[in-house]
Amino acid sequence: MINLKNTYKTTTIKEFLKHKGLSSRTITQLSKKLGIMKINGEPKILKDIIKKKQKLQIEYVEENFTQNYPKSSEPINIVYEDKNILIVDKPSNLPTIPSYSYADSLASRVINYLGKTTFRAMNRLDADTTGIVIIAKNVITENILEKFGKIKKYYLAIVEGKTKFKGKINANIKDDENLKKRVIANDGLPAITFYKRLKYNKNDNSSLVKCHLKYGRTNQIRCHFSHISHPLKYDTKYGSLFQNKTFYLRCYKLIFIHPYTCKKITIKLHLN
Repeated sequence: MINLKNTYKTTTIKEFLKHKGLSSRTITQLSKKLGIMKINGEPKILKDIIKKKQKLQIEYVEENFTQNYPKSSEPINIVYEDKNILIVDKPSNLPTIPSYSYADSLASRVINYLGKTTFRAMNRLDADTTGIVIIAKNVITENILEKFGKIKKYYLAIVEGKTKFKGKINANIKDDENLKKRVIANDGLPAITFYKRLKYNKNDNSSLVKCHLKYGRTNQIRCHFSHISHPLKYDTKYGSLFQNKTFYLRCYKLIFIHPYTCKKITIKLHLN
C-alpha cells in the first residue's frame, strides 16, 4: 500500500497525481485497475475529487517484471532499505546492468533479492566504479524520485598529478562510437564537474579529489579529468599510462528527498 498525502489543493485525483510527479503512462496504468485507488477505503477513479490533506491509498502490485537477466545468487551490500526504496553499495568489477563482458550484474543480484520486480536504478555506475546505487522498488516511487527526489551524488577519485586545490570543469561530452568512449566536443551534451583536492601523494604523484556533478553524463568524471590532463590513475581507457590495476572512483555520498516523508536523507559510505 502506498499513501500519498495531498498537501497541494482540492482537485481531481488525476491532477493530484500529476502534481506528485507521476507520468502520464503511470497514471494511465493505474486508471485501468478498478479499485486500486482509494480514499478512506472507498474506491476512486481519476476524475474523482481529492481534498487537501486527504490521503490517496494505492494498492500497488508489480506486474511488469524484468526478464531475461542472468540469474545471480551473489549477495548485495544493503546500506538502506524501506518498503519503497533500496540503496546498495556496489562493488568493483560488477556492471549495474547485464553486460556481455561480465557474467554477473548488480541488477541480477537485486532481482534475486527482491523477487519478481523491474530493476529501476535511479543512478548507474561503471563496472569498476564502486559505491551508492539507489533503486526504486516500484514505478510510483521511481516517478516521484525522478521529479522531486533532488538526488545529489558525491564521488571520490584518485587522479594522476597534482590538481588545483579546487576547480570547475565545464566541457560538453558526447559518445564516440569509433573510440567506444565519451569525448569532449562542442556539439556534445552539457556537463560540469566541480572538484576539490583532499590530498596529494608525492610518492606516486597522485591526488585524491572529491567531486560532484551537474547533469551527470556517462563517464563524466573519467572524461573530464582526462580532459584537464589528470586522468584517473589506472584508467587506461581515458589516458592513464599506469596499468594492471583498477582505477579508484567511488560514489561515497548520496543526498535525496524521500518521496513519501519528504525528509532529506543522507547516505554516506566508508571510503575503502
